[in-house]
Amino acid sequence: MTVLPDIPRLYTALAEWLACLLYVLALRRRFGVPVTAAVSGAVLVGLGAFLQLTGSVPLAWWIPCMAAAVGGMYLYLFGCCAITAREAGYCCARAFILAEFAASLEWQLHCYLWPQRGGFQPLALLLLAVTYTAVYGFIYGYEFRRLHRNPELGITRRALVSAVVLALAAFAVSNLAFTQEGQATMNVFYIRTLVDLAGVLVLSIQQEQLMEARLHRELEAMNNVLHHQYEQYQQSRESIRLINRHCHDLKLQIAAIRAEHDPGKQAAALDEMESGIRMYEAQNKTGNPVLDTLLTAKSLYCQQHDINFTCVADGHLLDFMPTGDICTIVGTALDNATESVQTLSDTEKRLIRVAIFAQHGFVMLRFENYCESPVRLDADGMPPHGYGVRTVRAAAEKYGGTVTVHCEDNWFILRVLLPHGDGSDA
Repeated sequence: MTVLPDIPRLYTALAEWLACLLYVLALRRRFGVPVTAAVSGAVLVGLGAFLQLTGSVPLAWWIPCMAAAVGGMYLYLFGCCAITAREAGYCCARAFILAEFAASLEWQLHCYLWPQRGGFQPLALLLLAVTYTAVYGFIYGYEFRRLHRNPELGITRRALVSAVVLALAAFAVSNLAFTQEGQATMNVFYIRTLVDLAGVLVLSIQQEQLMEARLHRELEAMNNVLHHQYEQYQQSRESIRLINRHCHDLKLQIAAIRAEHDPGKQAAALDEMESGIRMYEAQNKTGNPVLDTLLTAKSLYCQQHDINFTCVADGHLLDFMPTGDICTIVGTALDNATESVQTLSDTEKRLIRVAIFAQHGFVMLRFENYCESPVRLDADGMPPHGYGVRTVRAAAEKYGGTVTVHCEDNWFILRVLLPHGDGSDA
């Protein structure tokens, strides 16, 4: 068989750099775009120079040089992406085996088409650009765009060990034949490409399983939030029913006292007491009984914990929503707000404002609470690990609504915008 040249070292450096760049583009970055771009350019030059200079080292030094190149990939990922050391190791393992596959596939096509042509002639460079664009473009479109929308990796120690072992095994098997000098034949290239492809597929399947497991945990947490909200609603409804019954009994007692005693001052005091009872019965009467229950319960809670709670709401705007969704959106948002302000030591800053109103044919629910420091948001515009806000968003999306979160002048603001309708399409 015809002995063929091996992959140019600069091709390998470019493949490894592009594989890492996918993660840099998909994950949250530690630095701004200018710094990240400068570091990326420096890594590309450094990696290319290192692999080019070590291209003719003896076989005994080949493995240490490859290990050093992988170490550079690891430092690049850990330095530019806002991830943990464990997550950087996992991404490095996946990027390395992806780079091996891309470089092997491109060079196999090159040797099949032009076995005697050099790697830096115009047609060879065109093939390089087309192959790398196709491979990395497909991987980015299929997997990394989803990772960009939800960049939380959640890599466990077992997942890291599995990824590293799989990457090392694929690399060892695919390069086994090259340990014997003069064995770079087309059959060896076929084996290397297929083994690297298998490694990429296995690690991709592992990534899918990890994402499904993480989504399952998030869904379970969201379901717990929903169940908790509904239980709170049931308890609040019963409590308010008892309070209203006591108020009614108290009014009967007042009437009996008035009938038996009729001093002027006593009558005035009783009138004032009755007026106060009527005011209490009238508070949080928005027109929607479910919303009334939630707001009344939260008002009582805020009074007990020195929280200034104000609300202006038209409850009829939520009549198209079932009880569960009102509890999810309003109850969860109020719980998040009260939990946040309770951490403030200054009771004067424990402020919560709620407004529900119509706006240009939509229903706007606006929840605001004071916060001393801005809340960090992820690439999706949500607080990290904010299952409550994600639960609100999931409920709003059932109606084609949107949820936005931002901080402004020491206020954390959660807006829920819902199309006004009867909910038949929910």
